Amino acid sequence: MRLLNTHSFELRSDDQAAFLQDGYAVLSHRWVGKEVTFDQLYKYLPAIKAAEKPLSSPQVDKIRGACITARNQGIKWMWIDSCCIDKSSTVEETESINSMFKWYRDATVCITYLCDVDKSFSPEPTNPQPFRSINRDGPSEWFFRGWTLQELLAPRRQLFYDTHWNYLGTKDDLAYSLEQITGIEMAYLTSKRHFGEACIATKMSWMAKRTTTRVEDIAYSMLGIFNVNMNPQYGEGIKAFRRLQQILLSTSTDESILAWRMPTLNAGAKYNFNLTDWKPDEWGLLAPFPEWFKDSGRVTVAGHPSTSTESRFSMVPSGIRAPVVLTSEMSSGEIITIVTIAITTCFVGLPGALIWAKKRRQKRMRSNWIFPLNCWERDEFGKMVQVKIYIRPLLPSKTQFKRVLCTEFGEGTEFLKNKERTMGTISQPEFGYIS
Repeated sequence: MRLLNTHSFELRSDDQAAFLQDGYAVLSHRWVGKEVTFDQLYKYLPAIKAAEKPLSSPQVDKIRGACITARNQGIKWMWIDSCCIDKSSTVEETESINSMFKWYRDATVCITYLCDVDKSFSPEPTNPQPFRSINRDGPSEWFFRGWTLQELLAPRRQLFYDTHWNYLGTKDDLAYSLEQITGIEMAYLTSKRHFGEACIATKMSWMAKRTTTRVEDIAYSMLGIFNVNMNPQYGEGIKAFRRLQQILLSTSTDESILAWRMPTLNAGAKYNFNLTDWKPDEWGLLAPFPEWFKDSGRVTVAGHPSTSTESRFSMVPSGIRAPVVLTSEMSSGEIITIVTIAITTCFVGLPGALIWAKKRRQKRMRSNWIFPLNCWERDEFGKMVQVKIYIRPLLPSKTQFKRVLCTEFGEGTEFLKNKERTMGTISQPEFGYIS
């Protein structure tokens, strides 16, 4: 770990444990323009130390302002992602990405700098909005960046400052406004409840409206939130998000990872250009992007018994293996109907009864099935309702399926109340690149 001395502005490299003895601060900020990188910092140190005004750029001024703000609180060390990571080293970059959440969590304080917020700017004096942007109609752009989500959740103590380093308040002080903007419950923001209690779908919904400069970072910026590790592979595009979901699927029994809705018809075409065999409202079980979880903030896995202590799903080359019912055998109702037809027609109608049963099974195979997940959502009346999705068999196979009607959750009872289930495969289209 490499930190800046808040007095000398010099960089020092050591284990995190060494800095924990003194305590250190971290800076949360939105990257704007050309930030000062690790290999450029030495060029600006003389000006930063001399406190020459104005400094050569807002980015340089931000480094000095962050260090001084930490120094004024008696903190000796400051970590800033833009200039404290040597990104020319793949090993160091990988370690930083996988450790960043821990660094923010263990910091004495997180200093959050909102460069597009001015405390003195208040177009609506009767309705003050502490995070209102001076550049746009709405809150600061800081709230719509991917990396800043973990920078909001991880710190134990967080202080917010405007563009002139005027103090705005703590995370606890501003929790109501933060909840209104982010959709994250105040209890999670104030640590009355640990955010780790939230299910996968809820956490994904927090990221749904956020973006990153590099598309892979949408996945990498959530590693600490889900407490998993990944090797970053820049260049893989949105496949990084699929890889993250595969890790979660293999390490968790939280089925809310499948509790998403397609935001619009044909939304899948944005991520895959080979959907010739798929209708506009069809997809697999894994969403291509957090955007598809934007309406899943009320999903939960808490307070309800799970049918299994182990994951019911596993990845295979053609999709995801899941426990679904087979219809290769006749149901008890169909057998009774065939016997009834045969008896009433003195067995002359037996061939006709068998033909009827065959057509009935074929019709059923072409129908949509309800597939219940081990997660729940609170409806408009406050009642907890089990989340269900629609799947459909891929004929002529009786063990291959795909998700259909992806813009909605399923309603009604499960198709066939068989106690015995067998493993089928739900197809998953290959994630492409954003158009």
